[in-house]
Amino acid sequence: MALYRDPRDRRIFVPKEGGGLALNFGHPIAWAILICTTIIPLAIVAAVTIAVLT
Repeated sequence: MALYRDPRDRRIFVPKEGGGLALNFGHPIAWAILICTTIIPLAIVAAVTIAVLT
């Protein structure tokens, strides 16, 4: 599945053909949403897991 990336499209959330929404990765706020909702929590969980296991 290819990422939707159209910098001319001002929408952050773009409807998909089969239903649902996709992020427009041509918009900088979409990258911030991805980082804040996925990457940072994953890093926190990994750090806490490593701290508990060591």
